[in-house]
Amino acid sequence: MTPGEEAVAQLLPQVRANCSLADAAVAGRFSLCGLLLRLRNLYKWEQGLAPWQEPDTPRVLEWVSRREELWEGLLEAQPQPLTLAGQAFDPFDAEGLNQVLAPLGLLYGAGRVGGLLPVFFLGRLETACQQDGMRIFHLGPELTKDILFLPGLRQGGCIYLRSAPFPYLLWDLLSDPRPSLVRCKRFGLAGYGLDYTELLRAPSWEVLRPVLRGEMEAVLWHELGEAGDGAAAAELLRRAAAGHPGSELEHFVRGVKDLLADCGPQGRLSRIIAEQRQGALGLYPVWLAGFLRLLFPEITRAVEDFAESRDWGRVEQARLLGWRRAQAARAELTDILATHQGAAARTLARRVVIEPLVGSRSAAQED
Repeated sequence: MTPGEEAVAQLLPQVRANCSLADAAVAGRFSLCGLLLRLRNLYKWEQGLAPWQEPDTPRVLEWVSRREELWEGLLEAQPQPLTLAGQAFDPFDAEGLNQVLAPLGLLYGAGRVGGLLPVFFLGRLETACQQDGMRIFHLGPELTKDILFLPGLRQGGCIYLRSAPFPYLLWDLLSDPRPSLVRCKRFGLAGYGLDYTELLRAPSWEVLRPVLRGEMEAVLWHELGEAGDGAAAAELLRRAAAGHPGSELEHFVRGVKDLLADCGPQGRLSRIIAEQRQGALGLYPVWLAGFLRLLFPEITRAVEDFAESRDWGRVEQARLLGWRRAQAARAELTDILATHQGAAARTLARRVVIEPLVGSRSAAQED
């Protein structure tokens, strides 16, 4: 047994156990529809099915029942320390573990997302590089599976890009039958040299490869934007997540942070515009969800107008509008959370910031 195989044999059961704990904690935060969609994709991922393959329904239902029983027994449990080569590691100490794992061609990731919910993953290290002062790790096949399907995760000075769960997210967006963003999908896929109708009729890994490659680069641009232009919201998000976990306020702050990351001078949209990436521009509105979609409605019209005019200046105008809106919201929310606590902070934030920007709609209604 090679050193890498020994590390996997020792570490994998421990990480899988923590992944199950994390999934149990996360599952209750989704709507019923959202949970069922993620469970279906998790089953496909675990069984090695392509995103467009539909599994046998009775088998899926039996699997879902077993998974829910497992989660019910884990709701009060906490992630456990990990042991590797006789050394104990905090489950969130990805940097420490990767000092041991990276030379073996493995990579471990851990962090907390919305509502301070945990996420863990272990996979094969595909490539590692430096960009804009960040260490970028591209994962290949993953040895663990989780219900969050995060395509990218930034932790400190590291960005993890996950190619294994990403196709399931992308395919769900492209195959969504709702008509509202079909024009953007058609235009975006045309930028990758693909026909929307033909892709849905006859999907394949080969056909989808350029879209996966281009959109994963867009994920990287978002994460780099968070590390740069979005960093101004880091302390604001820490306060919102610690004092108001899982609340509308926390979700709104995350939307503001994402808008800063995408619309800032070094953010996702700035890079799309600078490199004139039609595919990434067309699909950008398709990715938006929750408060980010509500905060930036102008981008859909800007993309649709660009499809007719090919005027990148109009897209730049929309980007600047989003950037200024996010900066103003961040400043107001920072003042509110510095001077108010608890329900008073949430009420004031809704009245002064949230409702003026998105009205009475909630992010959940838009997902």
